[in-house]
Amino acid sequence: MATGINNTSFTERQIVTFLLGEDEFGADIMDVKEIIRVPDITRVPNAPPYVEGACNLRGNVLPIIDGRTRFSVERKKMDENSRVLVIDVAGKATGIIVDKVLEVIRVNTADIEEPPQIVKNVEADYLNGVAKLDNGNRLVMLLDVVKALSANSNPTEQSNEQDYDQDEIITKQHTADTECIDEEHLVSFLLDKGEYAIGIMKVKEIIRAPQIIKVPNCDSYIEGVVSIRNNLLPIINLRTYFGMEHLEISDHTRVLVVDMGNFTAGIMVDKVSEVLRVPTSFIQPPPRISTQSDELIKGVAKLNNGKRIILMLEPSKLISADKISQLSETGGDYEENMDIRSMTRQLIDEEQLVTFKIDSEEYGVKIANVQEINRMTEVTKIPRAPYHIVGIVNLRGNVIPVLDLRRLFKLPDKPLTDATRIIIVDYEGKRTGIVVDSVSEVLRLEKSLIEGPPDALNSGIDSEFVEGVGKLDDGKRMILILDINKVLSFN
Repeated sequence: MATGINNTSFTERQIVTFLLGEDEFGADIMDVKEIIRVPDITRVPNAPPYVEGACNLRGNVLPIIDGRTRFSVERKKMDENSRVLVIDVAGKATGIIVDKVLEVIRVNTADIEEPPQIVKNVEADYLNGVAKLDNGNRLVMLLDVVKALSANSNPTEQSNEQDYDQDEIITKQHTADTECIDEEHLVSFLLDKGEYAIGIMKVKEIIRAPQIIKVPNCDSYIEGVVSIRNNLLPIINLRTYFGMEHLEISDHTRVLVVDMGNFTAGIMVDKVSEVLRVPTSFIQPPPRISTQSDELIKGVAKLNNGKRIILMLEPSKLISADKISQLSETGGDYEENMDIRSMTRQLIDEEQLVTFKIDSEEYGVKIANVQEINRMTEVTKIPRAPYHIVGIVNLRGNVIPVLDLRRLFKLPDKPLTDATRIIIVDYEGKRTGIVVDSVSEVLRLEKSLIEGPPDALNSGIDSEFVEGVGKLDDGKRMILILDINKVLSFN
């Protein structure tokens, strides 16, 4: 049986990414036994402040560490996004609370650098690298969670606190050598109101839904193809495959990059739930209903006394043998009435932009920097703020500054209309709302049609804000491509 492990495993690390405060961290998947929701925690008297307490995990006592306190981040009340990473520390399980688990990704070792000497919030001793993703736009600090949780106490607190000994908390913890053998390690996800799972060894990585290119003459459940690190990946829409109602792609939509047996494919799901371990005693064979789904469903996990049901899928059974031969004909390359090389070249040689207007001029920002586009909402003024900062907005609990491009470009104010939009952009973790007159479209532009900015721009805006000019329709349509780094350099 294929395990999804190949030669690339020696040049890649599989990482669970999560948030502590505003910072994104990663832990090696091999150190993470499972990820669970925050359970009922019993306080432990006279424990260091970063020890939240202990809980019962399938009959074993699990010590719980508060990740924020452990790494000197301001404490906050736990919410529905909070999770516990269960870490194997010298043969003993220890839980660490994080604000939110993001995804499981594979990172090329070439994209990992040594940590700097001074790192915000985390002692450098507990870091074993910094992963630079999305061309350096996304930085993930890689934690040595085993080392961090093995330390007896916070170095800054050793002088006035007693040592933390796990054995004082795990008084009757039983460790079984056969526990890992008798468990299934799963990635669970949602489709409509049902919960499904795939074995974690089949899941190579989990990514946000990228731009998908439609492919003609395919079955309806084949959504199209995407470019992942210069390789084309077929995307299977599980909702369509199961005959469910169509659902638009949202912020929760994820694609699981899965080993399908003879090739790799992406499986689109509504939302990834968690990574969990399920004892095999909780798994029963699927009911036999004499349909083609019999082989697809390899088991049914019954959790919470049967209140939570998870259907375990066998991904190699998703596509029939003839479809597999079409998709994997050239060692995993995808070919369906098109030249794959020219298509890959096209993806690499294009820039994808969100275009918008201010007055009669058209501008663009790279879609990689755009998180979302919203209608104009209520803005709270900030006293003594720079003229071009119109205030702040609350976006799902996050306070984001709002910049008016008209004011930044020294253009006269214009009354807000129904077309006015706020584009939420992100550059190196700096999220900002940009007010524009109207949003035009999402546009693919060949890089050959982009030129460097001229010294003097007819629009009158400062040329330092422009990194290039896109020319369409034989130069009749000009798009000024903004340098988001320069635009956001106000703070």
